[in-house]
Amino acid sequence: MTDIPVKYNPISKARDVGKSLAGDLGEKAFVELELAYATRLLPRFTDDPTIRINQNVLLHWQRGYFKSTILKVFGQVLPLKTVDITSMTLEKMFGSIDEKKIHIIPPAFTNDTYFVTISELTALLGQRDAMRQLANTMNLVLEGERVARQTLKLGHGQIDEKELSTLKTKGVEYIAEIGELSYVPNVCVFAATRPLDNLTFTYLNKSGHFSRYHVLQYRISEREASDYLHKEYKLDQVALAQLRETNLALCNIKVRRVLRPSEELMKPVYDTIEELARDGIQDRKGFTLADVISPRLKGDITRELVAHAFARTAAENGFTEIEDLQYTQEDVDFVLQRPYHFIEFALNPIIAEDFSKIPQIKKLDRLKSAITIYLSDGAERNFKEVLSARAVSSISSCQASVYNALVELIEEGKVTRPRHGYYSIVKKEEGVVEGDKK
Repeated sequence: MTDIPVKYNPISKARDVGKSLAGDLGEKAFVELELAYATRLLPRFTDDPTIRINQNVLLHWQRGYFKSTILKVFGQVLPLKTVDITSMTLEKMFGSIDEKKIHIIPPAFTNDTYFVTISELTALLGQRDAMRQLANTMNLVLEGERVARQTLKLGHGQIDEKELSTLKTKGVEYIAEIGELSYVPNVCVFAATRPLDNLTFTYLNKSGHFSRYHVLQYRISEREASDYLHKEYKLDQVALAQLRETNLALCNIKVRRVLRPSEELMKPVYDTIEELARDGIQDRKGFTLADVISPRLKGDITRELVAHAFARTAAENGFTEIEDLQYTQEDVDFVLQRPYHFIEFALNPIIAEDFSKIPQIKKLDRLKSAITIYLSDGAERNFKEVLSARAVSSISSCQASVYNALVELIEEGKVTRPRHGYYSIVKKEEGVVEGDKK
């Protein structure tokens, strides 16, 4: 355990750093990255070691809005080895032998590498054939599965035994007879991408590449676009140092046993997300529930709750050893704060404009429009009144969907909570100050 006294909650401190860097966008991204960082510090589930514990995160929104900056700054609070593979060649990324055929170039994913960053996914994957080859191998990396490379090039040359021994300590094995270089990655991948064209998106989606990430999709509102132009965001260096200190202490905590959260504990979470998914696919041709929720989605949800439990417990017990990680209602409530973000990418991914298609107005956007019109008279109304309003209920009677629409309207500065449980429209003269109330 570090000798540095630590008194900061990792999630709260991540919020502080992210918000200072990039407002609400930075706050949400830093929280997801911090939770993913926490998963890499945990052992595999004792009762199900086949399930991946590492959470991979993909930041997905418009170009020019802090994605690479967020990854760069978050890299400053990671106390364990982190490798940026954005501009790496195939050989340097996955391993090879140099031209003289007497030396192995180790892969980026040796067992002393904990985190991997990709500042722009398309820059790494390239186009067409290169994308297929890289995406398929990266899928293995993202799942922590064995990667093996066999080429004629690897089958030539005598490799020094001392070098082979050193590589073996890093988890890399070489079988000269068949020219095979192999290893089992154990990393969290933090990546970013702008909205992709239909062809690229469709290939990566069908290849299962996106489903191996917890995708944080974000739609920049008009208010935020204006804010980012007018406001000066400045990284809080004090909070950054505190988060770095906290993460150093976090990585020194020994957690002896981690069990998967019980079905009973997780039931309200799964029920809410299924309700949102069913409402999202209603009246949408070609969409089934299986297209939105899957075992991989369940893994994302579970890992987020487990990571929160770890961060919470560490802050509560003074960053000392944890024998058995325990889960509480506080962890469930944390996940239930933003259940829609787990399925938004599957339901309504942001794709680069394709002028050959007429864009559909999404159900969430229609709900938000109906709520705005309903509240336009300026009266304060409680949630039950909003839910039962004819214009709203004709679109959806799903409580979780309507609540999610209200949350987004509040974040966009269009609706406010004047008192607990009540909502009203933000008057024009109130501006974004009133809209910032939450």
